[in-house]
Amino acid sequence: MDFQKSILEIRQRNIIMIGIGALIAFFVALVWPFTPSIEQPIQYNHQKHIQAGLECSTCHTLYENSAFAGLPQLDTCSTCHQEPLTESREEAKLLALIQQAKPLEWKQINRVPDHVYFSHRTHTVDREIGCATCHGPMEERTSPPTKPFFKWTMDACINCHEQRSATVDCNGCHR
Repeated sequence: MDFQKSILEIRQRNIIMIGIGALIAFFVALVWPFTPSIEQPIQYNHQKHIQAGLECSTCHTLYENSAFAGLPQLDTCSTCHQEPLTESREEAKLLALIQQAKPLEWKQINRVPDHVYFSHRTHTVDREIGCATCHGPMEERTSPPTKPFFKWTMDACINCHEQRSATVDCNGCHR
């Protein structure tokens, strides 16, 4: 009798543990796709600015001479945005930052690990690889990306290097 009672208690505990595990898995699956994405200070419309004749280099001024392409600062924006050009709330936020001389605090989306050296200059200037290759069709975006265009992995980099007959020597990228 005690033996049967013990087995019954063990089964009940297992059922409860499986139920709890299933609930946790359900909530993780429900919440996982909605993990917070990166929110920028201004919902910058790339499409509108490209259609107005700007190029990537207008705002990302460091790409020709630096490893980092650079993110636009207020002085770049204020070249055109001294007065309202539209009735956009985002432009109003930008004008307020300009008037208050507060910095634009962009959040970097694309990151490579610290032990990896990546140079925008080498890729875009020396090898003439277009920005869209790594960043996607930004000219179509009406709001900033909230995550990278693709997953920055060693396999992705190696595949690209092999397709372009670039070095796959470890010392070329790992410092």
